[in-house]
Amino acid sequence: MKRFLCALLAAALTLTSAAAFATQLTGAEALGLVDTEQTTGLSGNYPTLQLGSRDGDDSAAYVVMLQNRLQELGYLTSAADGQYGQMTESAVLAFQETNGLTPTGIADDSTQSILYSTAAKQAPVDTANQDSDAIRLQQKLIVWGFMVGGADGVVGDATKTAVAEFKEYIYASNAALYAAYATPEPTPEPTMAPDAQPVAIDVPLNETVIASESGFDGEITEDIMKFVDGEYPFTIYRQLVQTGDSGAEVWRVQRRLRALGYLYKPDGSYGALTENALKYFQKKNGLQETGAADQATQEKLFSSDALKAEEYVFPYKIGISLDEQRVYVYQWDGSGYNDQIKKFKCSTGMEGYATPTGTYQSGGKVTSGEWYYFADYNCYAKYAYRIVGGILFHSVLYNSNKQGPTNSSVRALGRKASHGCVRLAVDDAKWIFENCPEGTTVIIR
Repeated sequence: MKRFLCALLAAALTLTSAAAFATQLTGAEALGLVDTEQTTGLSGNYPTLQLGSRDGDDSAAYVVMLQNRLQELGYLTSAADGQYGQMTESAVLAFQETNGLTPTGIADDSTQSILYSTAAKQAPVDTANQDSDAIRLQQKLIVWGFMVGGADGVVGDATKTAVAEFKEYIYASNAALYAAYATPEPTPEPTMAPDAQPVAIDVPLNETVIASESGFDGEITEDIMKFVDGEYPFTIYRQLVQTGDSGAEVWRVQRRLRALGYLYKPDGSYGALTENALKYFQKKNGLQETGAADQATQEKLFSSDALKAEEYVFPYKIGISLDEQRVYVYQWDGSGYNDQIKKFKCSTGMEGYATPTGTYQSGGKVTSGEWYYFADYNCYAKYAYRIVGGILFHSVLYNSNKQGPTNSSVRALGRKASHGCVRLAVDDAKWIFENCPEGTTVIIR
């Protein structure tokens, strides 16, 4: 009886651990770096990161992890590219100043311990550069599906690009209407005689103009604001959008789904990922689950009261347990990732090369073919799939002549043995490579 109870308890613990991946985590808890009851900084023994640090092809992805957290807290606006450049240094410096740390621009252990804790302070809002008109404009462009992001009142490249595309959209749908609303061009002044021309002033070479493909610029004009304020009408629904479609209307639907957290990556082509994301939107918003954006769906989608998703919709979601050295795969069932369909034995980072915990949107296939070469170790693996930075899913190892897999890497499955990547049996690595699109959620705990 005692042996039976022990076995039952062990099975229950395993199920509990596996099920923990089925629910998306948020904030510091999602990073997996702090106890959910902890409210102050923890000592994480993080490697020192500074200007010039970068994630390698087979090393811990600490720079990307750092950049992701700085973005979440509002200190970094550039992409998380794994390169510790000047923008990342400035973001770390600002974080240190706001959080009462010595401002060095170097992400040492104490800085990262606070950064990944619930005690980390958000970046202060730059109210000096905010513009109320810009906020109203951004809010409308986000709701109408021309922009993804937050309405911060700062007119940057993203806002200008959205304005340019909005102008092009209005013109393409009704050129006569746009012409009627457009502000007349000012009458040019007479050309001066050559000898009367003033001396030219140099224009900075880095000055760029944001424009759409058809040449519409991103300038915020009085006419554009009249659309925003309702003086000029904007038609929400123009046509049915469904699987197989492409073009401007698809971009609008996809961008809005992205802004609401249903779809990870808009691409202008209405495929299976978009259809499933829209079905979930329809489910959450009390609409018929057709997967096609009809009038009722679009009127709800492009409204300010559309309900957001808890997480992105993909065919599968992946969880990695560092304690168990197991990979769990969950299938989307229309309302969540409630069905565990696979369990793989793996090898994660050994001591000194820890696989970083966290919640990531994967980078997808690293190569188009099956082979991936590790130059630092002169060996190969199959089916390399990027989790984040230099952290990959890949098969067990092959020698420099592609002979293998090596006995040592096969025997090591089930214990920590890699340089940060997640090694799998060949068939298991192939399954992820072939079935999980870019952006698939991966949680490492």
